[in-house]
Amino acid sequence: MAKIFNNSKGFKVIEISRREMLDNLSRYGSVGICDMCIDAPETGYYVAVLNMWLCRECLDAFIRSSKRYDEDIPVEERNFKLYCKIFGVDADL
Repeated sequence: MAKIFNNSKGFKVIEISRREMLDNLSRYGSVGICDMCIDAPETGYYVAVLNMWLCRECLDAFIRSSKRYDEDIPVEERNFKLYCKIFGVDADL
């Protein structure tokens, strides 16, 4: 079941199983692979600011090397709310 994944830099991230990703988004072209390394993990992480689904290793690398910019927040929020709705996650958590 999809859930919010908290992280040290405050990026909006949703933890989603590959099965959930495919069930909900395969008709839009999702194939359930990491958008950075093309691995096919059982569990991945939707990163709203990137609009990408990542494996845990790529997510950790992104968080370590990235800064959360104020000017990205409106797009991040929009993407996050949309994917929370798609996956039935309470966006207010």
